[in-house]
Amino acid sequence: MDSWYLLFCKPHQEARAQVNLQNQGMEAFFPLLKTEKLVKGRRTFKESALFPNYLFVRLNSQQCNFSAVKNTRGISGFVSYGSSYQIVPDLLISELQKFQPNIDSQNLPSSGDLVYLNNGSFKGVQAIYQEPDGDMRSILLVNLLNQKIKMSVDNRDIKKAG
Repeated sequence: MDSWYLLFCKPHQEARAQVNLQNQGMEAFFPLLKTEKLVKGRRTFKESALFPNYLFVRLNSQQCNFSAVKNTRGISGFVSYGSSYQIVPDLLISELQKFQPNIDSQNLPSSGDLVYLNNGSFKGVQAIYQEPDGDMRSILLVNLLNQKIKMSVDNRDIKKAG
């Protein structure tokens, strides 16, 4: 019977371990998380492991050479509790495989775009997008009490007009 097992990898070697396991004919998987960063004034996107140093591998418990898996480059060993290796439910793996990062550069406004705030007491307030402010925030120009005020707002609280 095939089951998913949890492996502990050497630091930053999840991709290397996955390739080496796949070269041995095994199904391996580690979910990625796409994050937005501001580097030298430019918005960049970086993919990193959702669970750093961990990898999932599908093995047949009757036919697999577990020592070959443990000795694969990039792998430190199996995560175990007592004398048994940690088995991960198939449902959890299928949900993680469906997971898609929700950051999309086409959905972020450009400087000068009209946007609406959709958070708390500012819900529905119109603003003008100015520029990114850190990893997940942006600066908006908001007209409050007949004064233009610059505000730093979480990107999830911004909705493009139109």
